[in-house]
Amino acid sequence: MVNITPFQGYRFNPNVIENLGDVMAPPYDTVSGKELDSFYEKEEHNIIRINKGISYPEDNETENCFTRAAAYLQQWISEQALMQEERPALYLYQQEVQYKNTTYTNQGVVGLLELQELGENILSCEQAHKDVKGARYTLVEKTAANISMINCIYLEYEKDLMNFLNQISDKNAPDMEFETPETVVGGNVRQRVWVITDTEKIAFIQEHLKNQTLYIADGQTRYEVSLEYQRQCRENNPNHTGKEPYNYIMTLFTNAFNDGLVQLPVHRMVSFPKNFSEDFFIACAQDYFKIEKIIIDTASQDFIETMKKQIATTRRENKFGFYCGGKYFYRMTFRNEAYLKSLLPDKSDAYRSLDVTVLNQLLLGELLNIPEEQHAERIKYTTRITHGVEAVLSGEYGCMFIMNPVRAEQIRGVALARERIPERSIFIFPKASTGVVIYKM
Repeated sequence: MVNITPFQGYRFNPNVIENLGDVMAPPYDTVSGKELDSFYEKEEHNIIRINKGISYPEDNETENCFTRAAAYLQQWISEQALMQEERPALYLYQQEVQYKNTTYTNQGVVGLLELQELGENILSCEQAHKDVKGARYTLVEKTAANISMINCIYLEYEKDLMNFLNQISDKNAPDMEFETPETVVGGNVRQRVWVITDTEKIAFIQEHLKNQTLYIADGQTRYEVSLEYQRQCRENNPNHTGKEPYNYIMTLFTNAFNDGLVQLPVHRMVSFPKNFSEDFFIACAQDYFKIEKIIIDTASQDFIETMKKQIATTRRENKFGFYCGGKYFYRMTFRNEAYLKSLLPDKSDAYRSLDVTVLNQLLLGELLNIPEEQHAERIKYTTRITHGVEAVLSGEYGCMFIMNPVRAEQIRGVALARERIPERSIFIFPKASTGVVIYKM
């Protein structure tokens, strides 16, 4: 059983903030470089100052991005730029975005999820990002807050809860409405929030979710950090009851069968310390893959769309695009499942069915000799093929692997086998913005 509870969240005050969209930001792991600076410049209360503060050379133990984050949070609450909800609430959160000439409307419920060890009721789909775990822990420790929400999906074919939420959004005006730029696919996201304080409505949502199995689709690192923070707080609290604020994490609950929820592929760009031989790689890969060289003498965007279409598949097969410059690419179709099973005999069929498993074990590990411990140094991830193509053409990276998205049934299969999909493989779209609501512990 999972326990969902309402809370008195903090929201930006529209009487102080002229445009709510100006103080929101994308998730911390999707913002870097010039984008980070642009959010700093947009509005003095932009949540990026708390969720992903800038570090400076003169920083020390008492003055750093985390202590500044805590100070900003307290300051904004004191000056009433952030206002606490008068009553405990759940939040109906809706995002509407254009993608590939189609409008997607994704909505779910934001509430507190009672922490429990991963296993029977709450399953982690993806490996946590070890390189940011320490920073995420320090942020929680210094602010005593969840600045961003994690995303758990549940699987409900009947869509009873989704229909219930549709009734709320159809019959009531939203309590918050704003637009934010979509940094992944471009354009804007229309965002709306309904504050649910009615006890009967809250009870219906709680009852409906309590027997669901939850799959952490976005926020594995933050969930594990919250478990560690809970353990530390519990050890330092001799009167621990299990109901203290540190026993919960702010979570967005969405139905995996919601038509507005899209899985995007995460492509890989690979760097090489020495020259990379395209011909040698292709010759070696033919032992495991059917390889077709596809020449496309056309404009760049048409080239990219063609690559996507050529590797798309509705069958249970592993297909990749492999690009290393020029006006052609290779379509690679895996055809040696028995060999993969011999390499991973203790893994489930669901885990071995993943494109990223084939990629990591064979293409990266065996053929390019890049073990997982070197991925952070040698591989860069992107959801936009355009970025990868430009990086390869500029010589910054030697090649790029174009991926298909992980399917919902694969996420479920791997999680039920008590395994985890390799990190940076799942990208749910649209992602929840940071700053919509804050949970102060």
